[in-house]
Amino acid sequence: MELKAHFSNIHKVIIDHLEQARSDIVAAIAWFTDRDIFEVLCKKARSGIKVSVALIGDEINQGPGGLNFQRLRNLGGQVTFLPPGSHDAPTMHHKFCVIDRATVITGSYNWSQKARSNDENITVVTGATDFAGKYLDTFDSLLDRTGHGAPVVADADAARRRLEMIRNLILLGEQDDVASHVRKLRPVADVLQVSRIVVALENGEYRAALEEIDAYLRRATAVVAAGYADIPRLRFQLESLELRLESLSDEKAELERRLITFNRRHDDALGDLIQRLLKARAELARLLAAERDNDKERIEGEAAAREAESAYQDYSTQHEELQNAEPLPKLDEEAERELKALYRKACSLCHPDKVAEEKKEAAHSAFVELQEAYKGNDLARVREIHAALAAGGLPATRSTTLSEVEALKAAIAELEYAIARLVAELKAVQESDGVRLMDAAGATEADWQRFFERQRDTLEMELARIVSDIQAEQTEEIGFP
Repeated sequence: MELKAHFSNIHKVIIDHLEQARSDIVAAIAWFTDRDIFEVLCKKARSGIKVSVALIGDEINQGPGGLNFQRLRNLGGQVTFLPPGSHDAPTMHHKFCVIDRATVITGSYNWSQKARSNDENITVVTGATDFAGKYLDTFDSLLDRTGHGAPVVADADAARRRLEMIRNLILLGEQDDVASHVRKLRPVADVLQVSRIVVALENGEYRAALEEIDAYLRRATAVVAAGYADIPRLRFQLESLELRLESLSDEKAELERRLITFNRRHDDALGDLIQRLLKARAELARLLAAERDNDKERIEGEAAAREAESAYQDYSTQHEELQNAEPLPKLDEEAERELKALYRKACSLCHPDKVAEEKKEAAHSAFVELQEAYKGNDLARVREIHAALAAGGLPATRSTTLSEVEALKAAIAELEYAIARLVAELKAVQESDGVRLMDAAGATEADWQRFFERQRDTLEMELARIVSDIQAEQTEEIGFP
């Protein structure tokens, strides 16, 4: 499974993935007014791709000037308008698309013209059949609201009684009679959280099944049955948020890693020249301030000189630190791919915002060490951290361990806050002067080198001009004509 966060040209990213669809497209989008995306769906439906869309049946989607969804229907597409929200059925706010049952696009982006100018982001998850299946189940549940689906009714009390019977049959050694009960549990296994029990029984692992059944029956006495129906939905919502958090964390870490590499290359190529230039600027500013006759102009000149001197001193400190730092290991293409892949896997195992409170400290320590190793191109250390985590260094995420509705809701609220915070941090990095300079330099290290060469020519010309001005000021100061 691969994750990728996107912050710009989102409608083009969506279109590119839709264009690659080979069998089916399923989308639940609250508001859909983007004509370019709509045209791609119509083209795909015309070519025989199965297209299914669910959206809110309100004035935005069905009013004058909206998209002609009947045209999509005429081409073989399925369009379902969900009723606007009510107390019993809140408004559908989903924004996801599943392509070929393996690629998921999710996030904050509606398929609308307005969204193109909004501050939004999406995560694209590829190679994720199991995860995509959960989104498809969610889509089916949306259709149930309009009578287009066939919901499975989960009776927690009946399941509890059936598990008690299975337990007794196993204890009596009558395992042959278990299969019929398992068949009746299977359709509601996910809803009632008995999937592990069903798998164990189907695999003949009766001792493990008994342990799981006993644990389930103990919990059942303390959990209100009505709450069960919400648990799978909330777990899935939490899992989706965890994946979005991962993709944003990956994006931020990769951007910071590239920026560190760029700054090192920039300093190696231009650091000495920039230091000389800043020193010359400070010297010229001091000379100009000293010759001011007007008090106000002299004060302003002295302030400018102090600022130029401070810029020179700050840069000199930074330049010295970079020159004395351990050189970053250079990775070939294969090692670079391995580093990114292992980092993403390790990040998914130790992100502190995904684990229970009592494990956050251990997760935070592992996460910080992983970040440092990744940003330092330390492939060997990233391998070690990933191996330790994969061997069970930290527990499963909250989306797989929490089993109470209120705990899940609290975890969702916490993760939504963490995502909002991370998006703000990532945008701050994206909009920083360092990233803007890196983007201007190009996408590859070869581009950077050409950029540095151009910059060197410009900086040398400026330095020559300032040195000439300094010499002119010094000559004038000692009275030579």
